[in-house]
Amino acid sequence: MSGKKFLGLIVDDEAKDRSVIRILLERQYGGLFELLEAENAAQALAMPELRQVELLMVDIHMPGVSGLNLVEELNARGIRPYTMVLTAYSYFEYAKEAIRCQVNDFILKPPIRKEFYEAVDRFLDWARKKKEIRRIGRDSQSVFSRALGNCILLGGGRQEIETYKKLLDISENRVFCVLLEWGGSLPGQEAESAWKAVLEETGLPYILCPLQGRTAVFCFTDKETLDREERALAESLRRQAPGIAAAAVGESVSLFDNPGESYRSAAAQLSRPPEPRKEPPVEDLLSACVENRELETAVECLEQYLMRYWEQHNFDDLMLEGIKILTVVRKNARVREEAIGQKMLDIFVTGSIQDIIRFSADYLREIAEHQPLPAQEKKHHVVQSICGQVLEHLEQPWSLNDFAGQYGFNPVYLGRLFKEETGLSFTNYLMDKRIEKAIALLADPNLTIGAIGQAVGYNDQNYFSRVFKKHTRMGPNEYRRSLAGRSGEDGKR
Repeated sequence: MSGKKFLGLIVDDEAKDRSVIRILLERQYGGLFELLEAENAAQALAMPELRQVELLMVDIHMPGVSGLNLVEELNARGIRPYTMVLTAYSYFEYAKEAIRCQVNDFILKPPIRKEFYEAVDRFLDWARKKKEIRRIGRDSQSVFSRALGNCILLGGGRQEIETYKKLLDISENRVFCVLLEWGGSLPGQEAESAWKAVLEETGLPYILCPLQGRTAVFCFTDKETLDREERALAESLRRQAPGIAAAAVGESVSLFDNPGESYRSAAAQLSRPPEPRKEPPVEDLLSACVENRELETAVECLEQYLMRYWEQHNFDDLMLEGIKILTVVRKNARVREEAIGQKMLDIFVTGSIQDIIRFSADYLREIAEHQPLPAQEKKHHVVQSICGQVLEHLEQPWSLNDFAGQYGFNPVYLGRLFKEETGLSFTNYLMDKRIEKAIALLADPNLTIGAIGQAVGYNDQNYFSRVFKKHTRMGPNEYRRSLAGRSGEDGKR
């Protein structure tokens, strides 16, 4: 153990008791420990080094939050150091509570040197085994993952599957397959990071099994039926990870009863011809755009729809269709007819196709202008802070794990909280804001596409272009040309 310093934390409201523990450790173990001290739970929870603590020595009886309550809070945050609970009272109830909180040792105060040293030696043995497991994990995880993947695909025995589960620290007993099909060469590092981030936001353990032109991702769960977010993984991956030509999600199946069935159900979906996409009614699209304050998108959608409608119908039909659509949108937006009634009359009295389309667009703008503002709900202060940091520095390689460490949250819990507060996963939010800023920067002809990509966090110009096109259906250069075309048309008017 030489050369390695362990970070220990002593939490006790009695300064003399903290000193006794410090002296015992220093006499017996020399410079093996770097020690922090806190006189109550609040001080301990506020420490920036809290996540690095490996040995926690905590008194049960403290003012305010007890030592066991502190341990529970750390468990909830995903912080689980080796924990020694100390108390001057040999109460059986405390011992039971300590076991429930999964503490490692329960020691009476003042600590007898022999018992205390035996407990510290147990910690050192625990630390040694943990280090060995991590080393094996780093060296062999990919080998074990591939072996478990083969067991799932080819039908390995229960004992074999259980062995690989333990080696990979997987406790779940069901699995479902997310099958990715690549359009060409395998993805680069940035693209791979993008789709791995999507998988990690589920909070489920997973392994990768490379196949010919495909990657089978086996996600482990205890659910017999997948929820909506898990079923939507295929669409999320297609949208966020360039290079994926197709993706499908198989059913949740038992790891020990024909687990390859999930892969086969996903593969069957990829082999079926895609169902024709049914477009939602145009009034639904327009209502959604108006509600989201995407006015120009709504106007463009309405104008294109009316032009297509005119190709197959007469003048009066076009007029009635426009009025019908706009009436539905107005009602969905909760705008009273008398507030903008005059604009509807313009459509009735017009005499040309161009005027019908122009007056319909004007009426749609009036609807958007009179739409009542939504009640503003204040976001959770941590989510607010994360959003502020992201918007201020979109060029940074943000990860939800960065913020989980910064605010002391479990990454899975923080991901769920972020989605509840914003309606988007962190990955989707980050990508949306980056593309929004990129669109704004494209209006400046002096900026190169590469510079714009770097300004919003994409150092690889080709990767930035693919992400941009996936989001907007146009590459950055094409989008810039469309902006120039629109400004030219505005000038003519």
